[in-house]
Amino acid sequence: MGVGPTVIAALATCLAGAAAFFALANRATRRIHAAFGPKDVEAALKCVLDDAQYHDDFDLFLTWPIDDPYFESIRKRCHEILRTCAPAKRGEDISEDGKERIRGILRDLQART
Repeated sequence: MGVGPTVIAALATCLAGAAAFFALANRATRRIHAAFGPKDVEAALKCVLDDAQYHDDFDLFLTWPIDDPYFESIRKRCHEILRTCAPAKRGEDISEDGKERIRGILRDLQART
């Protein structure tokens, strides 16, 4: 027995709905991250410096551009740090040197705000 046109239409509708949902969610996330302020950036930097296993705030911070040029420059510097400071041990996200460089950025941010 074959798949009928009704089933195909229902499947296509579901897929289109899911695609629209994720497109809208991404647009909302992009807007939120574009408006990041000092507390948001500070929280993201602290997240990667913690010994916690999950760095979701930091990962999202790196993913989306920020409208403020100063905070965007911090985001770009963090990208560069991650690119150049490979972890020394397996299972780590960043080397101690990289963490120290991010600590420096965090101190500068805290002194500025």
